[in-house]
Amino acid sequence: MEAVMNKVVASLALFVLLAGCQPMPSKEALTSPVPGYLCMTYFDYAYISPEQVTDIVYLSKSDNACKMVLGKMYERGHGVPQDIAKAKDLYQTVARVSPIAYSRLGVLAEEGIGGPVDLVAARDFYQRATKDPGTTDIELKLAGLMENGKGGPQDLQGALKHYFNASKTGSTEAWKGLERLRSKGVVMTTEEQQVYNNLFVGLVQRGLRKHMEATEKTLEKVTTPTQPGKPVQVQLEYTPGTLVPTLSIYASSGDSVIDQKVMQGFSDYRFPGDPIMPQGQKNYLAVAYVRTDGMTPMERFYQDRKKTQ
Repeated sequence: MEAVMNKVVASLALFVLLAGCQPMPSKEALTSPVPGYLCMTYFDYAYISPEQVTDIVYLSKSDNACKMVLGKMYERGHGVPQDIAKAKDLYQTVARVSPIAYSRLGVLAEEGIGGPVDLVAARDFYQRATKDPGTTDIELKLAGLMENGKGGPQDLQGALKHYFNASKTGSTEAWKGLERLRSKGVVMTTEEQQVYNNLFVGLVQRGLRKHMEATEKTLEKVTTPTQPGKPVQVQLEYTPGTLVPTLSIYASSGDSVIDQKVMQGFSDYRFPGDPIMPQGQKNYLAVAYVRTDGMTPMERFYQDRKKTQ
């Protein structure tokens, strides 16, 4: 009986010894209110320590964001030995509850990582991933495959849909895709034409804003806050057949030298593409508002602040 008890005690001691060798998650991991954020923070480090790997593995058991991070670690060999099979298993597990995880499987299939290139599988995975909103990159990948008939039959209307989905973020690549489909004769509904034109206007405004800021920067060197001029309004006219705008002064600063410098600031501006012109409308006009007070943005901020005090 005593021999048996000694064996039991020895077994328990061995168990305690082995259990003691297992790495334990840190206090930060055990108490983190946002596990996914902690895992992504660790992943962004150039070097992931063994202790951080332990935390990610622990958190991945109950948090899908951490499970995706662990999958990317295995995919890239970052903090752990590269193991594409393990990465795929983790992505598949997450995809059952969050379709966006299919995007990583699509990339692996499209690029032939961990196996041969499989565009059919890639297209299928991307299609599943787009069931989650906010997947601009995946919408673009799927649209490209559909447009070019890769991984399945060419589907220009399907590509149009996904380019429009991607355009919600103001994507320039989505705009270019829509332009290509329009040039191929793909028909848009009235609603889609409106969305297309809204995207065009947004890109125009973005481009004009960059030129306005750059022009105001150059004017800091030729004007002073003590002798501010009136703002200059530059009119840019689009006419079908050319992306080069016709420039003119819509409202002068009162100083022809300043006006000309502002005009020069827009000399290299080009419209992002061709809008769909309403019937009977022959051109499109945009006006850029350029301040000529010679102030830096910080000086202007403090001046405006004083006015409100």
